[in-house]
Amino acid sequence: MTYQRRRYPYYNRLRRLLPLIFAVFLSLLILFTFLSFLAPSPGDSDRLPQRLRYTSNDAIKATGFQVPRGGGRSDRDIWRSRNAEFFYGCSNATTKFANAKSVTKNDRYLAIATSGGLNQQRTGIVDAVVAARILNATLVVPKLDQKSYWKDASDFSHIFDVDWFISLLSEDVKIIKQLPLKGGRTWSPGRMRVPRKCNERCYINRVLPVLHKRHAVQLNKFDYRLSNKLSDDLQKLRCRVNYHALKFTDPILTMGNELVRRMRLRSKHFIALHLRFEPDMLAFSGCYYGGGDKERRELAAIRRRWKTLHINNPEKQRRQGRCPLTPEEVGLMLRALGYGSDVHIYVASGEVYGGEESLAPLKALFPHFYSKDTIATKEELEPFSSYSSRMAALDFPCL
Repeated sequence: MTYQRRRYPYYNRLRRLLPLIFAVFLSLLILFTFLSFLAPSPGDSDRLPQRLRYTSNDAIKATGFQVPRGGGRSDRDIWRSRNAEFFYGCSNATTKFANAKSVTKNDRYLAIATSGGLNQQRTGIVDAVVAARILNATLVVPKLDQKSYWKDASDFSHIFDVDWFISLLSEDVKIIKQLPLKGGRTWSPGRMRVPRKCNERCYINRVLPVLHKRHAVQLNKFDYRLSNKLSDDLQKLRCRVNYHALKFTDPILTMGNELVRRMRLRSKHFIALHLRFEPDMLAFSGCYYGGGDKERRELAAIRRRWKTLHINNPEKQRRQGRCPLTPEEVGLMLRALGYGSDVHIYVASGEVYGGEESLAPLKALFPHFYSKDTIATKEELEPFSSYSSRMAALDFPCL
């Protein structure tokens, strides 16, 4: 009896609340129904593309790919953005960011040895400047990777205007071309590595004690070695390095701008693609693309150069969206976004795995397909063709 008496008031209270709950639910249902009538019908730009119809193409029969006739139709101007007027640069330093002269310690020198292809090395250079600022150290002009997969003998001054680099960043970080002599001899810095995405505290805890002891430190394999979780002023410094200080040498700029001019003679607008479908990229990703034992052997041989790289599960990698898109998948994505077969494509990638067989579906989707090798002569490219990083740099003005 005692139990029933305790439960009874709660039961009555719940019974009184039921009509109120029902009334709220009914009101929300009526509101959503009313709003659905007021909502405009979807326009063409909001609808999914029409069902794609396929036709055979003799040029790509070997790939088994069929070119969709539909897709790429859109009533909106895909080359414009309504929000473009609100975009603005934000790389200028704030008044709180002290001048390099007031913070740089005279007995601290930071050297950097970058790693990877030009994209990775560029990231390493950007992060090196910020790392030097965090440590209040003088930065030695970074060394480029000359021994890895690309085997390019180019140094910093062959690709970037080194004097411009030093001058433009002079108020942010003190930069010198090489370490000063120590006791009349070449100074050999202490060598170490930092973890990927190391933050400010990480540099202070790991690198600064070594700098105090050795006064000169070289960070090796330096790519993606700085966290994105930085103060606004350090992020702005990153922007100043990437978009203003890293200026290509005159020969690269001249040829790169000529490639842009020739593309614009063909079409007012064009899309520049970096496919990221090079053999080294696929090997590093650990993904599988249906090439059988031949593909597995070739990519496994490349993977061996990363001694600490663990074996990935290809199925899991693809489910998580970590596999580079094939050229065919890139083409279908562009069609779905509204770009038709009349659009001009400039491909900035290096050697594409699978060569012409891999590129055939993309070329069939977008017949106006170009690269520096098709719009420049061998004679024009000859000064750069023996250097993979300089060849890659020619594409940047198009990107």
